[in-house]
Amino acid sequence: MGGSYGYASKLLRVDLSSTKITETSTMDYVEGFLGGKGLAARIYWDEVSPEVGAFDARNKLIFTLGPMAGIPVIGGSRWGVYGKSPETTPHKFNYCNLGGRWGAELKFAGYDGIVVQGQADKPVYLFLHDGVAELKDASNLWGQGAKQSIDMIKAAMGNDVKVVAIGPAGENMTAAGILLADNDAAGSAGFGSVMGSKRLKAIAVRGSRKKVDVAHPERLRELSVYLRGLDRTSFVAWGMDFSHTGPKVKPSPCFGCEGRCLRIKYTAEDGQAGKYMCNSGLFYLVWSWGYYGEENEVPFYANRLCDDYGLDSFMAQVTLLWLS
Repeated sequence: MGGSYGYASKLLRVDLSSTKITETSTMDYVEGFLGGKGLAARIYWDEVSPEVGAFDARNKLIFTLGPMAGIPVIGGSRWGVYGKSPETTPHKFNYCNLGGRWGAELKFAGYDGIVVQGQADKPVYLFLHDGVAELKDASNLWGQGAKQSIDMIKAAMGNDVKVVAIGPAGENMTAAGILLADNDAAGSAGFGSVMGSKRLKAIAVRGSRKKVDVAHPERLRELSVYLRGLDRTSFVAWGMDFSHTGPKVKPSPCFGCEGRCLRIKYTAEDGQAGKYMCNSGLFYLVWSWGYYGEENEVPFYANRLCDDYGLDSFMAQVTLLWLS
């Protein structure tokens, strides 16, 4: 990977207006700004003027990782998206934090982040692989659901590709447009709609190197062995899973996680499968119980609709409460 330990040392910069793709050094920032959040905040502060709105082509959508991303056992799955958000009035700097496997794959592809600016003439998606970054036509994906778009890209590029995509909510620039990535990792703050305003449907990443250089590999190995030897109940994720157990459920951990996490994948009677815990499992539960008077799979399908439309289920929940 080169450069400082933990970092890949490169940032990819994509100007959708000119279709120009360049690389810059992460090392210009990391001495004074820690992790992906610090890196993104500095880039935003330097390069986005206060008068720029969330849907302005000059707004920059910044995908960044910290030095721990891609390191297994210690839970190096986290990645963030930063920029000016449409969720507030006036539009302000915001961020969302995701897990799953997309972030680790970006590190394996040799990058600490992607900075996107401009607006494409037509729908495109970014394909990053083997040190090559390409903008590809996404006209056939535009109008498709986020999950469906992920599946279509994987069918074309291979199942090992990790994808983050938007749905119709993002394309139509609603304030509640989310990002949906592999393992149903979802990012809010309206950044799906910022992607939509740039006509960027998805970012697909394939990394060829499945390892991150660390300063003291022997100490990391000792720590990893120690953590693996602990009872998994030593690590309990925040949150509660109220009812989802049984043969239709299996764990769906993020990359590198050794904790006892409530993150699960549920398979419905018709074969549909997806994340079903925390708000994704609960936001429609009260409405389903109120109408049917019993537990069923309707809340699962309601959540799948939100995910595929690329719509924030928290926003959907608040809207339902307001309508009632």
